[in-house]
Amino acid sequence: MPELPEVETIVRGLRNQLTHLKFSKVAVNLEKCIQGSPRSFACFLEGKRILHVERRGKNIVIRLSGGHTLLIHLRMTGRLWVVPGDAPLEKHTHVVFSFQGRPWQLRFLDPRQFGRLTVEKSRAGAESAALAALGPEPLEISDRKFVSLVRSKRRSVKPLLLDQHFLAGVGNIYADEALHRAQIHPRQRVERLEGKIILRLFRALRQVLQEAIRAGGTSVRTFVDAHGSAGRFQKFLRVYGREGEACRTCGAAILREKVGGRSSYYCPRCQPIRRYKLKNQPREIVAIDPGN
Repeated sequence: MPELPEVETIVRGLRNQLTHLKFSKVAVNLEKCIQGSPRSFACFLEGKRILHVERRGKNIVIRLSGGHTLLIHLRMTGRLWVVPGDAPLEKHTHVVFSFQGRPWQLRFLDPRQFGRLTVEKSRAGAESAALAALGPEPLEISDRKFVSLVRSKRRSVKPLLLDQHFLAGVGNIYADEALHRAQIHPRQRVERLEGKIILRLFRALRQVLQEAIRAGGTSVRTFVDAHGSAGRFQKFLRVYGREGEACRTCGAAILREKVGGRSSYYCPRCQPIRRYKLKNQPREIVAIDPGN
């Protein structure tokens, strides 16, 4: 599934190209990918002007004239692609957007058919209903707020990072990569983490997301940007997808196991589960030497 860096890469590729254009025609070839009536969806968009293209979590958010928003969630294999208007339709092309005065089209493809598109009425000064439940953006939240949010939870760290109500946009790839950089086991209980370790995780997460955005995302399966170019960050992955390979830090073999129902990659030497005990002073945590 495209995560924050991949969706941000797509949005940046579309923003200058789509802003201020008007939809001239919308053709829906697969009804199930539209939330609501496909006919109403297509008829409503025709003639609407695009005001802005942005990202919220893993959602592509297209602001429209008339106070409406087009939301696109790519899910597992969804893809937005700008192609010449006379190009043959590829297999799994489910929605085709045409624009006034432009010879090219924006096409939505999705082999596994999990992606969803919907139009919502935008409320003045508020997010749409679909976005309101999302947690804060990891590249916008402060370190103090992040530490406070983590300390309010009692669960394993990997499932927490994947919870979109906790933090928006982080998925399996970047959770594993951030945990490796922060030297935290994916099963580590967050209520047993010192504040300085939580802060280290926050900085690692921001760093890996920013690096991935600069690299145009990670193409480990099907991801390409809006113009068909693959990302480059897969060349720099430290643990994700590298089961059995040597850790780039210590040389130990990377392991894979299910954590919260998701495959998780980690280094057993760099990321041991650490035991902590609470002091009498509130909220202060002291590590126990694993050898004791």
